[in-house]
Amino acid sequence: MKFEYTLPEKAQLKGPNFIREVFERGAKIPGFISFGIGNPASEAIPVEAIQKAFDEVVHTNPIEILQYGPMMGDDRLREQTVERLVTVRHMPKEGQQLLLSIGAGQDLGLVPRTICNPGDEVYMDTYTFTSAIGAVKNMGAIPVAVEGDEAGMDPDALRRAIKRGGGKGRYIYLIPNFQNPTGVTMPLSRRKEIYAVAAEYGLFIYEDDPYGEICFTDEIVPTFKSFDEDNRVIYAGSYSKTLSAGLRVGYLYGPQEVIEAIQRIKNSSDGQMPLVTQRVVSHLLDHIDYDAQIQQVSRIYKEKADLMMQTFRTHGSSEVKFIEPTGGMFIWMTMPEQVDCDSFFELCMDHKVGIVKGAAFATDGRTTCQDFRLSFTFPSKEQIETGMKIVGQLSKECIK
Repeated sequence: MKFEYTLPEKAQLKGPNFIREVFERGAKIPGFISFGIGNPASEAIPVEAIQKAFDEVVHTNPIEILQYGPMMGDDRLREQTVERLVTVRHMPKEGQQLLLSIGAGQDLGLVPRTICNPGDEVYMDTYTFTSAIGAVKNMGAIPVAVEGDEAGMDPDALRRAIKRGGGKGRYIYLIPNFQNPTGVTMPLSRRKEIYAVAAEYGLFIYEDDPYGEICFTDEIVPTFKSFDEDNRVIYAGSYSKTLSAGLRVGYLYGPQEVIEAIQRIKNSSDGQMPLVTQRVVSHLLDHIDYDAQIQQVSRIYKEKADLMMQTFRTHGSSEVKFIEPTGGMFIWMTMPEQVDCDSFFELCMDHKVGIVKGAAFATDGRTTCQDFRLSFTFPSKEQIETGMKIVGQLSKECIK
């Protein structure tokens, strides 16, 4: 007899995956240029330093690193990370706890699994990181899109969404620095307004900040966590964007009781992360100038972002609008209303250039919009010039 089964609804959540579409179709096209992949630049990775760190770590005490490590993560790396968060990012130390994770991406699943019940609401930007949306849905919670403007999520729109939810709100999810996908950075005044709304309605704030220090200017806006007087902010960071994505080392920092609860959930499902990669990151922090490494990454990305915008301005339509980032990894492009963006996407693909439809990041599940996300980090400068010249010329063809 054939085994009959039905998977739960959370395992059957489906929808168009516009990011995967670019990757899968592009892989079959010789000479394809992708602005869809959000990988760090290869030239920004300190390869030699990482090789030396692996050699040192593996040969110093191989048996120790080949065993299970501490549940919260390597003690030395946790100490180094907290020290930087407190002294450089000016976050509070009292009453806080830090949990190391498999990149900041693992935290996207851990937070809703720990603090959400089915039916709870999580308030997000209209367009935000796809994995954050999916993780909330997988818990049976409801991602709620909140409109915003050039400064990020709108506090009044947030209040309206919370009131509509009738007390079902649990947390506000934000990428306040160089947001993925839009590249928007929320100014300090807006952050304080959003914090006040969270305090008014008794909500956590989940501050996802993997790009926070990759800044193209001298000004880094203070984090939500740095003025967290109520101890409601759960802060997520990562070494993936500044050292190496492949090392998969991130962290959560927040209220001790909450982080320890998250750690218990993690232990019963995901277990511990590899000790060897944690020790490699710790070794790097001890032996390289980490601030200089961040500055190097920022310089590389700024040059590429500037080149992407300059090339489009030279060859593209002036009616196309951009949010030009002051850091991070992404540029947000908006086409005029008369442009059929599905057709424009296909036209770009036909000319061997991949860009990601903005609907890929839609919290409300919409499948069409006038926006595209372009990543400037992974392609070479030559690819950026070639690809953006094509995108620009095609924009002129579509906008008469």
